[in-house]
Amino acid sequence: MDKWDYIKQYQQAGTYVFMALPNQKHNGIAGGFHNSFANGDELRQWVTQHPDYQNGNVGIDLSKSNLVVVDIDKHKHNGMASILSWFKTHQIAPDTIQDTYVEQTPTGGLHAFYIIPSGQDKPRNVINAINGVDVLSETGITVAPSIIAEGQYQQITPFDKIKPLPQWVYDLANGLGTDRPTNTYRAKYSLADRWKMTINGFDTGERNNQAMSLAGYLFAIDVTPQDIYDIMQEINARSNEPLPDHELNTVYMSARRREEKKRARMSEYGRD
Repeated sequence: MDKWDYIKQYQQAGTYVFMALPNQKHNGIAGGFHNSFANGDELRQWVTQHPDYQNGNVGIDLSKSNLVVVDIDKHKHNGMASILSWFKTHQIAPDTIQDTYVEQTPTGGLHAFYIIPSGQDKPRNVINAINGVDVLSETGITVAPSIIAEGQYQQITPFDKIKPLPQWVYDLANGLGTDRPTNTYRAKYSLADRWKMTINGFDTGERNNQAMSLAGYLFAIDVTPQDIYDIMQEINARSNEPLPDHELNTVYMSARRREEKKRARMSEYGRD
């Protein structure tokens, strides 16, 4: 395929494509990677007006597009070891990263692409969600067939294999169940802190951590799951900046899974 065949693939999936300078990842015109188009004719017209980009690299403006990319670094960090460990912790099949459209970067890393279904919120854009792994949703990203000094971006799986965004990407972006110690959330907040949350809501900048801490505590003292969910909804509503519903649901489910796993381990240890 030539460059415009690749571009057509991306645009037919509803993505906004921009051109970068040759052997580079950025667009130097005012607006940068936001000089992006979902229509091939419009992009060709832009290139005609900016001939320095005629033989340039290809990028996708994720901020406009219905795509999210999980970026696994294999150059500066061992992101693959991090994500495989994270999958194991969350009982996710290790080959799940290959179940969608994947590109290899010139430095040997991987970009896994997911489509966001209509009406579904984007996950947060998080750099180093775990060591060497980013969740990208609001930036520009270079794609095949681009070339930089180290080599070429290459398609590893077919583009038509691209899948809807799975729940685990939200978990990863929200920092839930990462490679940090499992008691991180609980150690950070006292019982008094949790009672204050019930009155004042969750603090901006600490919402996910506080919600996880409170949910974990409520599960630990045997409050029923439905009551915990209702309590979390009420407290979130009191917050100055409430969490989006899907993020609150992710926190709740992560706390519930964690408690279920802990009880299963305790039951296992208690067997004769």
